[in-house]
Amino acid sequence: MTSSADDLRIAYFITSYGSGEQLFRLVQTLRSAEPDSPIVIHHDSFQKELSPGLFDVMSHVYLLHSEEPIVWGDMTLESARWRTFRWILDHLEVDWVMLLSEQDYPIAPLHVLRQRLASSAADAVMEGQPIDEIEDPLQRRECDLRYRHRYYSMPNLGIDRRLPVKWQTRLDHVRGLLIGGLLRYQRVLSIYRGNPEMGLPTRIGFRQRNSPFSPDFQCWFNNCWFALSTKAMRRVMDYIDQHPEFAKYYSRTMIPLESATATILFNDPELTVENTALHAIRWSDAQSGRPDVLTSADLGYLLSSGAVFARKFGARDADVLDQLDSVIMNTSEEKV
Repeated sequence: MTSSADDLRIAYFITSYGSGEQLFRLVQTLRSAEPDSPIVIHHDSFQKELSPGLFDVMSHVYLLHSEEPIVWGDMTLESARWRTFRWILDHLEVDWVMLLSEQDYPIAPLHVLRQRLASSAADAVMEGQPIDEIEDPLQRRECDLRYRHRYYSMPNLGIDRRLPVKWQTRLDHVRGLLIGGLLRYQRVLSIYRGNPEMGLPTRIGFRQRNSPFSPDFQCWFNNCWFALSTKAMRRVMDYIDQHPEFAKYYSRTMIPLESATATILFNDPELTVENTALHAIRWSDAQSGRPDVLTSADLGYLLSSGAVFARKFGARDADVLDQLDSVIMNTSEEKV
């Protein structure tokens, strides 16, 4: 692994699904700060089409398109990441890959990232923990429901959409009470209530006696924004190729993005994982499934976080990004 920060070859892997304005701002900033680093974009064209030639004037920008619609919470996003990992391994010569979304933005000069990765003895930088060791009992149960049950989509007849709004609200309330009751008293059957705003349907699940997990191969829960060395990416892809049943199992879980890759990495005896986060993410309402949208009022929090990136930022709030640009483009060797 390259030890010099200046020589370290870092690729930025961005997932996107919007119309392009926010993505273009992020790519433009990364290109200005890191002129020679490859930027690989995986775009969900099923959501929005990007303007033709959007990145033609930029060098070392590679645009990949989704093979299927991406739904947050099912296997589609994790599969898209794995396909992109394979593409990077096949087409680029890099030492590390930093994962981002179009709603992310740097909050420190990118030489800080170079220094952190170059000085690390790790093969991956990812925040995670085994689900059986999660202290919060509600979060531990949430992860148990996600990853130890096999889920199937519940039929949606669309009847509620034809009802008046007030009846839709009442029906949703009754549905929530029924689902809550089932989750409180059942052990084998589970119902995972999806988030309609995020496109995740409600699903019915059955607890699995047979799973990939064991005392020697624990199930992990992770922050899904991280950095991987080429060695770690290759180990992930090799494991998937050699254990097709692993991906098949996770395809019936909920939100595999927050477990599958981490479970491979943290259980690999040939890898060293630095268990920390490179992103600043604030959750004022964790139950919503969405982190806070950061604004200029959060600048102090961002700059004191010690992170290199943050999420998420709104498409229309350019003020905070303008203020961050002066920090990002600071070429001083002192950390922010």
